[in-house]
Amino acid sequence: MKKKDKSSRIKGFYKLSLEKRRQELIDLGFSTSENLQYFNPETALALETAENMIENVIGTFSLPVGIALNFQVNGREVVVPMAVEEPSVVAGASFMAKLVREGGG
Repeated sequence: MKKKDKSSRIKGFYKLSLEKRRQELIDLGFSTSENLQYFNPETALALETAENMIENVIGTFSLPVGIALNFQVNGREVVVPMAVEEPSVVAGASFMAKLVREGGG
């Protein structure tokens, strides 16, 4: 199978299932299966670990992690992970990066 060209411009990425999005990131060389394991709920920060990291711990929380696409930084294709609760942030960042990309970066 031909290796895909590495580009952060991934059309229809949002239409893919969660597993297919993860596989696409691996296939394009943006991540590894080992790295993506850190985003599984089973690997969430345990209270005991948090207690040893900072003072006055009262709990932990989680946010969805999305990938902003279409970014080129210093001539390199990159995807930008974002942990946010606002649904339009990842889409907005991806859209603006697309506009900048189409304008030559």
